[in-house]
Amino acid sequence: MTLALSLLLALGAFEPDPLLPGTPWALKGHTDAITAIAFRPDSQGLASAGRDHTVKLWDLKTGQVTRSITLGPDSLTALAFSADGQRLAVGDLGLQVRVLDTASGEVLKAFAHPDAVGEVALSPDGAQLAVAGLTDTGAVYDWATQKKRFAFRGRTARFSADGQALLVANGAGSFSVLDAKTGKVKKRVDVTPDQPLATWTADGARIATWHLGGIDVRLWSREGKAQATLKGPVAEVERRRAQVTGVALTPDGRRVIVGGADGLVRAWSVAEAKVTQTWLADKNTGVAVSPDGAWLAVTDQGLVKLWKLP
Repeated sequence: MTLALSLLLALGAFEPDPLLPGTPWALKGHTDAITAIAFRPDSQGLASAGRDHTVKLWDLKTGQVTRSITLGPDSLTALAFSADGQRLAVGDLGLQVRVLDTASGEVLKAFAHPDAVGEVALSPDGAQLAVAGLTDTGAVYDWATQKKRFAFRGRTARFSADGQALLVANGAGSFSVLDAKTGKVKKRVDVTPDQPLATWTADGARIATWHLGGIDVRLWSREGKAQATLKGPVAEVERRRAQVTGVALTPDGRRVIVGGADGLVRAWSVAEAKVTQTWLADKNTGVAVSPDGAWLAVTDQGLVKLWKLP
């Protein structure tokens, strides 16, 4: 089989050609750039949102779209599944979050928010919706009444797996762990004068922070103790090209996946503090790791590229 034919087959079907190690599965269907991705909690499916105003639900066993939902008119910016996978929250620049029924595509509820949406999260018990705004206006809403429970400053909003804590990060250069029921600050950590973003493992044991335009990723414990700094390139030319575009942690917290503006996605070993694997994704703007740790998903223009993690 020729290399050209192998490549065509690999990108035209869900199964990559075994003669091309490292070739990704390619999910194709959006007609414009993809703006958000989220794995289903059972790791058997994926949701993607694009500038074409559509949300697509994918079956990872077949690589096929199971449902395509058009949501206009504003750009879609954020996705999050409920713990049972039956609901999908979709945030947009039009100051709202719509929650969809994943089986029917029906909009179950719409929540108005006073800021363009940066991140959304549904609590594990389904009782709360957290919304983080692009200019730090965040809030947690009650699912049943749709009323605001409490407000917070943040552009990051991520519940812990037990639903007891909420991770937020804001433009003041800090991240905080909040009590998810009351909004009370359990721990606040000053990170940098720049505007940080943050993510954490499901158990909340490890937190990663970074900022757009930066090249380093810092790791912290839930208690706010600094654990490590994953350093970007030293050379000035490489520094300009390797700005961080997205970060994800594997479920065990042992690896950090970092997307870079230089077209590479790097896997860092926390224990060794070094890059152990790289993947090519020219226009990567977002990365995600499946809850079971088996898949790496990367947005690359109008594609979602998928690799099996070793």
